[in-house]
Amino acid sequence: MRREPIRVGTIVTWRHRGGKASGKILRIVRKGRLKLPHSNFSLSANPDEPVALIGLIKEGGLTSVRVVHRLSSLKRKAT
Repeated sequence: MRREPIRVGTIVTWRHRGGKASGKILRIVRKGRLKLPHSNFSLSANPDEPVALIGLIKEGGLTSVRVVHRLSSLKRKAT
């Protein structure tokens, strides 16, 4: 069974402060830096370690909260 790649629009999960969070991939950067909007935080990206801008999902809906994570720390949410 072949795994689908994580791409823009994919719903993902990751560990957050001892729990789990979920969100929707809004943007993926494979070269340069990805800056978190309205923040000084950014992550460097390269082809081997891309980073994603994610819209946080809470109570089943997409929120205005944005986070940045490395793709390697994300898992596709089981459907």
